[in-house]
Amino acid sequence: MSAPAARGPIVTIDGPAAVGKTTVGRMLAESLGYLCLDSGLFYRAVALGTVRAGGDPDSPDDALAAAQALRLRFGPDPSGRFAARTFDGACDITEALISPEVDRTVSLVSRIREVRAAMLEPQREALREGNIVALGRDIGTVVCPEADLKIYLDASPDVRAQRRWKERRDAGGQMDIADIRENLHARDRIDSQRSIAPLQAAPDAVIISTDDATPGEVVGAIRAAMAARGLIRGG
Repeated sequence: MSAPAARGPIVTIDGPAAVGKTTVGRMLAESLGYLCLDSGLFYRAVALGTVRAGGDPDSPDDALAAAQALRLRFGPDPSGRFAARTFDGACDITEALISPEVDRTVSLVSRIREVRAAMLEPQREALREGNIVALGRDIGTVVCPEADLKIYLDASPDVRAQRRWKERRDAGGQMDIADIRENLHARDRIDSQRSIAPLQAAPDAVIISTDDATPGEVVGAIRAAMAARGLIRGG
């Protein structure tokens, strides 16, 4: 019997909302020729499904029903606005996943044990072959603790709120920055205090502040960390 093929490297990038995970992850993946996978899309899709079904996002039964009804698949985004297009069956739900309503709901459904259990294996399956940059809030601690390099990005609340406001503006939406700041604060509180897979840095994670660093500088720091571990040549 032949030995199983060795998988490629896996780099995980965890951290709270609006620290730059998506921007940095996309740039890093493109520079390496890797796939970029955002685990948050799974939970945003559950939140969207729960809302559209008229369910209660605090109800394990309603959220799990939405999770089990999903038929998610991902594809390239020709516009370049997103790391990937997200489809539920034949329906493109990419833009719907970044609505303020989903922002308010996603942390509620993602803290439900049954939902996280339902989403765990699909995420692990997506990571199985490696050559991937995986983004999320528990990728390095729960989904893929065996990752070759774990990064935890952080930033101040004001910087994060400004980034999220600009993201919404560029996507054609309108939202008061004070409301965005409050939504981020509420989400941080829920994510860090939930009993199941709370938001935290893995003990062996490399922690990087993005407050005063450009995305390119953060990517450079991650590539240097990869090179130091022999995952790539050079920086």
